[in-house]
Amino acid sequence: MRKSAWWQRVSLWCAAAAVAGASWAGSAAASSPVTVTLWSWSPLSTTMQKMVAAFEKAHPGIVIKPQIQPSSTYWTSLKAAAASGTLPDIIGLSAGVNTQLYRPFLQPLNSFAARSWGSNWRSRFPLAVDHQMLLGNPKGNHNVYMLPEEAEVLNVWYNRQIFKKLHLAIPRTLPQLVKVSRALDKAGYIAFFQGAEAANFDQWMFMELADQTDQTGMLEAQIGKPTWTQPGMVRAMAAWKQLFTDGVIQQGALGQFQYPTGANLFAAGRVGMMLLGSWWLQEAELPPPQPAEVKNLQAFGTFPFPAITPGGHPSPYIGGIDVGFGLTKAAKAHEAAAEAVLKSIVSGRMEQQALNTLNDLPAFAGFKPTIPLTRHLNALYTRYLKILPHTISHEIGNPVIGQALVNAMQGVASGKLTPSQGMASVNAVAIQQEKSGS
Repeated sequence: MRKSAWWQRVSLWCAAAAVAGASWAGSAAASSPVTVTLWSWSPLSTTMQKMVAAFEKAHPGIVIKPQIQPSSTYWTSLKAAAASGTLPDIIGLSAGVNTQLYRPFLQPLNSFAARSWGSNWRSRFPLAVDHQMLLGNPKGNHNVYMLPEEAEVLNVWYNRQIFKKLHLAIPRTLPQLVKVSRALDKAGYIAFFQGAEAANFDQWMFMELADQTDQTGMLEAQIGKPTWTQPGMVRAMAAWKQLFTDGVIQQGALGQFQYPTGANLFAAGRVGMMLLGSWWLQEAELPPPQPAEVKNLQAFGTFPFPAITPGGHPSPYIGGIDVGFGLTKAAKAHEAAAEAVLKSIVSGRMEQQALNTLNDLPAFAGFKPTIPLTRHLNALYTRYLKILPHTISHEIGNPVIGQALVNAMQGVASGKLTPSQGMASVNAVAIQQEKSGS
């Protein structure tokens, strides 16, 4: 749609909204309800059902038809729908790589956001979240194609009960991590579960390491700079390899996923440590059957990834957007309804319902759960809220470079590549992408 036609449509919608006020949905209810289709991997299906019910109660003229799938299945379905021209109206997106993959099918949301929350709307999001909304855009493109629903902070989660039983202390250095891992293995537990088949968790693990050894280089790499062969970046890849050779990461990790395999094992008390994020808080609100120690999260605690160099510091907290949503071009057929749903997801009834299931942290300022929390759970949640404004971005903007990093990590872990060779392969892709302007 041409810009003039877009603004004309927006003007007509605004005029109608001004006349009808809050009764837009009610007037729509007098005729046939409008159906808005929504696909995502997050929030969970049970959470989404509560979100949809809350929205439809307040907007009887709009029906939301959600489809929530496991992450790996979702991205496969989304790719197929894009290829066949059958995308839904609203799609769940992570920042950077996946937003850029689907950018040709998405509508710019800047004008919608300004109408919804004012001209300074970006100030309502934490810095890492704000940064990631534009991550990966071509040079000079300042459009926002996805709006964050919730934010996340990553760290290591561990089973406090297992650690107490085995008299283990939280590891602060790599040698301590190796020692703890061996004790866990000896006792029959999976020491540190890494679903190395999952691209996002591989990338996040690399950032945990590289933000210790070359944080500047890592941040530049996220926006497409060819800094992958700098000494600190190579040291990070060498540390990744060491996690395998020293037996920290479990055997067979390259063929396993963090979800559902690792998460299920962790919840069942068979794993000592995992790289997860603030979204693990939602375990406290999942439906039964769950052991009491999982239900109240009493069994779990967190710590930053240990220092990988002598005299170094543990990893800084990384994070940003957990899940965001974009309007596809298909939504133009009933844009006002789709926009009403999107606004509710970001800053309305739907987001409140998500927060009340502890799906993750609020991305939009001023929101928090309104349900009672146990003392331990409240301490975990409050700590994450304090950390969130200071997190370092955890996403790569260019999908081709992101995949090159995953390929290199898997090649190094399997012994097919040395750390230097792996990083050289990623850097070559970054240089190629930079030259092509991608």
